[in-house]
Amino acid sequence: MFEAIKKQLYFMKADLLFYKGLLNKKIVQFDDEFYEKMSHTYFNGIPISMHIKYLKPLPGMPGGCFDRSLFMFFCFPNAILCRGDIKDIELKGGKENAGHGWIEIDNYVYDPTLLERFDKDLYYSIYMPSNIVRYTKEDYCSTPQQKAYYDDITQTTIADLQKEGKKRMSLTTTMPLIRGIAEHSGNQDFIRELNEHLLLIKYDEQHLTKKLDYI
Repeated sequence: MFEAIKKQLYFMKADLLFYKGLLNKKIVQFDDEFYEKMSHTYFNGIPISMHIKYLKPLPGMPGGCFDRSLFMFFCFPNAILCRGDIKDIELKGGKENAGHGWIEIDNYVYDPTLLERFDKDLYYSIYMPSNIVRYTKEDYCSTPQQKAYYDDITQTTIADLQKEGKKRMSLTTTMPLIRGIAEHSGNQDFIRELNEHLLLIKYDEQHLTKKLDYI
């Protein structure tokens, strides 16, 4: 009984703080400038901005926040990658499922599931993260495997995806899946941005498939 009351009070307080944060502009949606800064780093053949904006988990499904926050981390050299337990997730799914990932830049938290930027103090007041582990770029690159992965992602350029680029052939496996997801979603903005990207890299699925047959 007491635990149920505590849970109810937490969510009432969290909802109030969230609403006030929206009114005071301490919580804002990711804007075009933020997405643009993520549009020059690539994963699986498309800009990370598309991954964050369009390849979102379905409502009620796990957020993929660890991967999504890592992608965002790759785009901003001064970002701090964070892992911790979040109070609202704990109350909804238990302590064993309370893990969450986000990034911090200066005094802001960028949440990859909510797609919103929070004043850091407000985010901590609402979600009460605990058991937090933070990684700078140097921390993340402290092992050879992670440094190689970081360098591979952050050093990939648009030229690597274009004809004769070193990652061109990898598009034969990733791009049909991404195109299928875009078309199935019916999201016209996603479809338009993806088509513009494919035009930029001169993507030709049939040509790539034939080229693969000769290897």
